This record gives sequence, C-alpha cells and structure tokens, in this order.
Amino acid sequence: MAMNVLEVAIYAMVLTASQPRPYECVAVKPEGVNCTNGLAAKEENASVLAYNTGVQVIKDAQGRVRLSNGLSTHFDSSAWVAFKDSAGQTKVSVRKTGPFRFKFSNGFTCEAMGPEQDMARCFKP
Repeated sequence: MAMNVLEVAIYAMVLTASQPRPYECVAVKPEGVNCTNGLAAKEENASVLAYNTGVQVIKDAQGRVRLSNGLSTHFDSSAWVAFKDSAGQTKVSVRKTGPFRFKFSNGFTCEAMGPEQDMARCFKP
C-alpha cells in the first residue's frame, strides 16, 4: 500500500467523519504516522494499513479499498468516492480537488504539507 501521511489523514477523517474536528498528521520514526486527533497508523504489510483503534484499511490487488469496520468504497460518476457501511448507507464521501488536496462531504478538506509531504492537515476552510 506504500503508506503516506496524506493517505493516513484521509482515512482518519473517514474514521472520525461523524464527529469531525481539525487535526494534523506527521510521519514518525521508525515507521508510522501520528495525528493530533489521537489516531495513529502504521503499515502492517503491502496491503494493510493499521490504526491504533484496531481498524485496518485493506487494499486488494485491483486497488479496491475496504475497512475492517465494515466500510467499503463506491465510486460515482462525478468523481466522488463514498464510504458506505454494510447496510449501504453513505457515512462520508471524498473527492480529489487538486494535487495533494481532498474535499469531504462533511465540509472538511485534507491536504499534504511540508516540502516532502511528510505532514498533512484536515480542516474546515
């Protein structure tokens, strides 16, 4: 999965979408990402990103993503990606709005920061 900080920040927003608040994430050594909202993640293997909450983000060989808490991704024709629960209810949607920048249906935006994109922030513009 080749984890990057922005990816961790995006999935952290998906996990907290019902009660969003601004936060920042930063790469930490030896390997991992810590966010100021209390979430942290590390790459378990090439296809699994594990959060400190126990939720795993799993990417299959075709690039489809599902979360171990039952959420899965669904793409629509307007470039939005919906994260739906097992009942088919959309919890939050996201779309890319520019290089290293994503907008969420809850009004928040996540973007990479720093010269090497080793930080990210999610905020309400």
